[in-house]
Amino acid sequence: MAIALVLGGLLGAGPARAAHGGVVTAGSKGAPTPTPTSEERPEAVAGKDLRPRRANVGPDARPPVAVRKQSRTTAATGCGGVARFGKIYHCSSLSGSRQDTFTVTTSVSGDVLYGTVTETANNDVTDSVSAMVYDAEGNYLCYYGTYPGSCELGAAGTYTIVVALAYSSGDMAYTLSVQSQRTPSACRTLGSGFFSFASPGRTAELALGSAGECFSFTLPVGSVLQMYAPRSSNGGDVRGHILNAEYQPVCPVQDTYTCTLDSPGPFRLMMYEMYGHEVTYTLRMSQISHSRGCPVLRPTAFGVPGSAAGSGTLDEANPVTCHQLRTSTAGGVAVRIHDDQSVWWNLYDDAGLKVCDKYENAYACPLPVSGNYTIVTSNQGWEPVTYQIAVAALNRSAGCATGTSLRWDEAAALLHQTSPVQTNCQQFQGAAGQRVVVYAAPTRYNSFVTTVVDSTGRALCLGYSEETGCLLPADGTYRVISYLDRWDAESVDETYEVQVRSLSAPKGCPVVTPGAYNDPPAGAYGPIRCRTVRLSEAGIHRIRAYDDENYPAYAAVFDSTGHRICNDSGRCEFPAAGDYAVVLSGQSTGTVIDNDFSYALSVLPEHPVGCPVSAQELYRATFTAPGQFLCLQLPQTTGQRIVEMVPAEKRYPPTQVYDADGNYLCDSSYALWQTSCQLTGTAPYFAVMSQQEGEAPGPVAARFYRVDGPPSCPAFDGAALTLTTGGDDFSVCRTIPADAHAARESFTWKRTAGAGGAYLSVFGADGIRHCGPTGTFAERTATCNLPAGPLTVILDATEAAATFELSRKP
Repeated sequence: MAIALVLGGLLGAGPARAAHGGVVTAGSKGAPTPTPTSEERPEAVAGKDLRPRRANVGPDARPPVAVRKQSRTTAATGCGGVARFGKIYHCSSLSGSRQDTFTVTTSVSGDVLYGTVTETANNDVTDSVSAMVYDAEGNYLCYYGTYPGSCELGAAGTYTIVVALAYSSGDMAYTLSVQSQRTPSACRTLGSGFFSFASPGRTAELALGSAGECFSFTLPVGSVLQMYAPRSSNGGDVRGHILNAEYQPVCPVQDTYTCTLDSPGPFRLMMYEMYGHEVTYTLRMSQISHSRGCPVLRPTAFGVPGSAAGSGTLDEANPVTCHQLRTSTAGGVAVRIHDDQSVWWNLYDDAGLKVCDKYENAYACPLPVSGNYTIVTSNQGWEPVTYQIAVAALNRSAGCATGTSLRWDEAAALLHQTSPVQTNCQQFQGAAGQRVVVYAAPTRYNSFVTTVVDSTGRALCLGYSEETGCLLPADGTYRVISYLDRWDAESVDETYEVQVRSLSAPKGCPVVTPGAYNDPPAGAYGPIRCRTVRLSEAGIHRIRAYDDENYPAYAAVFDSTGHRICNDSGRCEFPAAGDYAVVLSGQSTGTVIDNDFSYALSVLPEHPVGCPVSAQELYRATFTAPGQFLCLQLPQTTGQRIVEMVPAEKRYPPTQVYDADGNYLCDSSYALWQTSCQLTGTAPYFAVMSQQEGEAPGPVAARFYRVDGPPSCPAFDGAALTLTTGGDDFSVCRTIPADAHAARESFTWKRTAGAGGAYLSVFGADGIRHCGPTGTFAERTATCNLPAGPLTVILDATEAAATFELSRKP
């Protein structure tokens, strides 16, 4: 005899609670990991075995309370006797060792007896009530406790239910109700209209202590249902299970998810309240396959959807709603919903199979055939939401701006959006292997979406790629789909710019050939986001763009196929001679640099060449254009240490020092200014200078001192000196012999005539700066800790004529 009882639910270990995130079919096992999370994909997965099984008793188990021989005293009304299916028996008192006996008869073999016991203490002693089930031969089968349970019976016939207190103490009132799975006392039919999305569902009641009620319905095998959590009047926990024609579980009724009826009906649905409480509830199921009651949508042309747009409301009464999409052709569509952040959507074909969802098909959904589809929407938040929806046909040209040029010298397109669910389009002709990039940017703060689709509406180049742009798979027609993603109460006519450009063999880029150091930039000042750099041989070049105020604009470099070879053109190795595209902010597809922005392009070899030899420490030159680089060959040689001094009123021009092989050694951001720069590598050495950002072109002066080795400056004689500065002599230096200074001395400088201030630096024989640079002052005292050995003292003043008194004392 097969016997099983389950506590906590009518089937299984209570109805399997479907997790937010998947689909249940009969016999499904193992909970799949939902991707994305439940907040992103509100279908449900119940990964439990739903088949009835022995739960609270095992083989040869003993009943929780032994059956006692009872007196012949007649039990009170409701406390024993013949039990009928569906009737609730109320016993006002069960105390001590008294046991109440009920009998129940089933007319079919293999029936499942659902039972519910509720209990209430009549005094201060709380006991628990158990209802134990025995067959006609007195074999213990199972029991009902404080939660509804199910007990699988054997042969048709009469069974005995003994109700007793677990501890024979106290005084308890209880209710008992049993219901047959196979021959229930009543079973209400759910008609065809019940499964329409427009149906409000069926409102029903469960009395206190009810063992459950039955509903029946007929739908084709393979039907897909949208399930809803039963809404109850008092927060009750109403649950149920759908059973097939063989009375095997198909899907639980508890949460919002989708259920596939994958075995034949007719179907029965047994509903109950988890704690036996009295409750009024609403039962609702909607048929996704061959859906009914959904407002109709049709794919719209690009642009403002107008009356083709739909709307919906998601609230407590309607946590899920639908739209029926009718299309006359297969191809890609874009499902546009506002407010998209609050609404999840799934798109199903007419058989109820999911085709697309918000996560996987955010930009384009490929419809495999013409016909009817159902879009099911659900609320991702807690607050009610009213939304707008439109479905744009990506496989048609209607409303799409045709003839879009991929030339770089074309002005950016300014697109308007006057509806939150509007989709814009720009159509162009492409070739197999061509790489096309789309740049877009809103004219005021917003976020945006751009997608490249082919002529069928299939989205291309989705997901992350190391490359820039989209590689076209074939010759033909392509479309750039775009729209703004944010829309608020103040939005009326929002605008954004789009540039659709070819990275492969680009057209419309001014041609630039390498220039020379000390000359103005090779690429003349002008508009257009790109330049074609034409090289006669392979090599490394430094390519930089500058606006009219000498601010740099970063660029990426692409070869003739559109492959990016350098992220930053500032130093780029070119593998061969030929044409290369230099694109401002080439990787930043969220920026538009239109033809109202002009710049000059400097293209120089990595190794400084053509630099004049400087026989002296002083260097003077003039910047004549933004983006210009000056260079000179330094007079110092390998192993020596140098510093750079500029007039005290000037900012340091960015200066880098290289050896003869082009290896970087140091720059003015630190070593040339703060410490000193040792010349290593291969001589000769070169200093490359550029302008400060924001400065207009003009003259520059710098002095490169050697600060180690034998003294190259006059001696600091006596305790005080008078120094004259200005013009080429904006800085002066003096040496102090090793035996002529203390370990710590104070240096004071005071301007006695002229204008401007000065700052002090002190270097040891090793060329390391041990004091300074101090601030620039007309009068100041600096106290310095001094190393052993000879010292070099440099007072750096302005180009204005001035006289300073410099003194020192221990």
